[in-house]
Amino acid sequence: MGRDFVVTRSRGVSRGRRKTTISKSIVIGPSAIKFITLTIVAVLAVVYLSQSTAGANQSIMIRDIQSTKDRLGLEEERLQAEQTRLQSLKSIDSGTPKDTMQPVSNVNYLSNSN
Repeated sequence: MGRDFVVTRSRGVSRGRRKTTISKSIVIGPSAIKFITLTIVAVLAVVYLSQSTAGANQSIMIRDIQSTKDRLGLEEERLQAEQTRLQSLKSIDSGTPKDTMQPVSNVNYLSNSN
C-alpha cells in the first residue's frame, strides 16, 4: 500500500514516475544555533524588562494614589475644623439678642472739672 500524499519538489502529479521527495530533516549549523540562542535570550530580556517596567509603573501609580489619599485626608480634616468653627460662630450669633440696644434720644456730656 502506497502513500496517499507525497510532497515533492516537482510540480507534476503524474503517477508512475519516480519523484524525489523533500527531506524531512532539518540541519542546523553552529552559526544558526548561536543566532537562535541570541534571539531567545533577547526575547527573554525584553519580556523581563517589560515586566519589571510594568511593576515599577504600578508602584508609581500606587504611590501617587496614596499621596492623593493623604492630601485629601488632610483637606477633609481642615474642612471639618472650618465647619466646626463656622457652626460655633453661628451659635454665638444666634445666642445673643440683637435688639438689646436702643437708639440714643438724649446726649449727656461730661464736663471737665479741673
